Amino acid sequence: MFDDEVTLLSEVEHPAYGAIRVPDGRALAWAEYGSARGLPCILIPDVGSSRLAPAWLLHDSALPSAVRLLALDRPGTGASDPIGLGGQEDPAEDLRRLVDTLAVGRVAVIGIGQGIDDVFAFASRYPRLVASVTAVSARMTDPLPARRSLRRPFGERATHPAGGLFGAWLTALGSGDLTKESTWAKAIPRMSSEIRAALGDRWLEEDFRAAVAVDAEQTQQIWGTVSRPPATNAWLANPNTEGVPVHLWHGQNEGLTSVSDVRSAVGARPGWEVTAAAGPTAVLGIWPQILSTAASSFRAVSAA
Repeated sequence: MFDDEVTLLSEVEHPAYGAIRVPDGRALAWAEYGSARGLPCILIPDVGSSRLAPAWLLHDSALPSAVRLLALDRPGTGASDPIGLGGQEDPAEDLRRLVDTLAVGRVAVIGIGQGIDDVFAFASRYPRLVASVTAVSARMTDPLPARRSLRRPFGERATHPAGGLFGAWLTALGSGDLTKESTWAKAIPRMSSEIRAALGDRWLEEDFRAAVAVDAEQTQQIWGTVSRPPATNAWLANPNTEGVPVHLWHGQNEGLTSVSDVRSAVGARPGWEVTAAAGPTAVLGIWPQILSTAASSFRAVSAA
């Protein structure tokens, strides 16, 4: 069902856009990819990225047509309003409001990097709404925060990247035009060997560069600037998913966190599975497998 029915993401030039109002008056926005009748999978991108991340995440890949992929804008990113002063951040409640509005019943939740903390928080609080949890490129430590504006996405940035692979690109690229091959060519020597290996030759393709540039322009501030204190390994400290299947995908060179680190952290927890990607990172290159596996979790729910 999931192997032979695919839709090329490049065919979706302008993903459907939606937004809801949460109780504190904020707009919470997302973009939709794939079939509107597909199995609902909600993606929380890494910090620094937006609802437009799938355009480069699935570059030159096929999106299973059985999947309805909804990529969320964090508060203060893209079309989602920031949390006001004195406001309380609660990503689990934001996700619950979205699921209630979509009226889809259960969803498969997918987190990348820091987004993993948020999907685990949601699954732990509302396990009956979750078909599965997918964690892509988990980090064992938190990144240093960086602030960016919509007009100057690279004007104020931390010494260390704020969002894993994507943040490392932005740090090396600086304030240049991200759509130009020359900007990337100058940035490549400033990247670590691991980041260069993960990126490969994708930067030579015009549509990939354009997708990264458009995503980067969406960032206004990181999710959590107002009210969330740093929490190291929060996804590990909040594993009470009450029987919800958990699948972690990890590359061979994911920053400071190795596959063996992830396997050791997970241990023998029932219902948890770790898959090592063949390449340096799980963020690029294996999304058809990741999404097909997430979609297959609905079969287990139906059979239960």
